[in-house]
Amino acid sequence: MAEEVKEGAEKQASEKKGGKKKFLLLLLLGVLVIALASGVVLFLMGKKGEEKGEGKKGVKKEKVEVKVIYPMEPVVVNLLDPTGKRYLQVRLALGVADKKAEEEIKTKEPMIRDVIITYLSSKTPEEVIQPEAKETIKKDLLIKINEALGDEILQAVYITQYIVE
Repeated sequence: MAEEVKEGAEKQASEKKGGKKKFLLLLLLGVLVIALASGVVLFLMGKKGEEKGEGKKGVKKEKVEVKVIYPMEPVVVNLLDPTGKRYLQVRLALGVADKKAEEEIKTKEPMIRDVIITYLSSKTPEEVIQPEAKETIKKDLLIKINEALGDEILQAVYITQYIVE
């Protein structure tokens, strides 16, 4: 009986050693599979990011650097207010890529001022007071002015004065 107990204890000890080896092997195999899957996912996501960065026809669209800033006279508009007593005074500067584009802006300034006045006069006092209002106005005016000019001549819109009364 004592021999049987001794043999049983030896058998359990050898099974524990074998169990530890199996556990370590499975753990190592699991870590390897996770690392391989992560590498594949990162590789594929990197490819998608490169594809999204491309413009039409596989050519990346380059942003033209603003080299010339054309300052405009202040624009004063009545805001969309039931009392009719609220107004916005804004002074803008337009960023263009070169002197040729600046000349085109000068010749089309009445058209640009019309776009600015039409857009700003459709705003309520609450819309122009919001913290993000200036950024929204700059983005919208950039799009609307370029649409009116028929080309992406304008590169940036800068607000140099902003008064709400």
